[in-house]
Amino acid sequence: MDPLSQGVIGATAPLAVSKKDGLLAGLLGCFSGMAADIDVLIRSDTDPILFLEFHRQFTHSLIFIPIGGFICALLLYALFARRQLGFGRTYFFCTLGYATHGLLDT
Repeated sequence: MDPLSQGVIGATAPLAVSKKDGLLAGLLGCFSGMAADIDVLIRSDTDPILFLEFHRQFTHSLIFIPIGGFICALLLYALFARRQLGFGRTYFFCTLGYATHGLLDT
């Protein structure tokens, strides 16, 4: 799936459960929904197929969803959610957005 679709669907999950934090919840979900594809940065000069071997592995697994949501929450909370949201809500929105990625890729 393309990154734009991943971001849009990632934004809809937090927006569906948030009444007052709409825009920020959507942004957190959007960035988190696209974050699982960060594994395409795993490259090797000697093995051109390495990125295909790692793409859609651990970053797309069900067990990694809370971990991926936590990593996204750490980064996004430090960047721009600190003033308006607590870390718990940031983690919740990021995990919701991250969870949509695997559903779209199946």
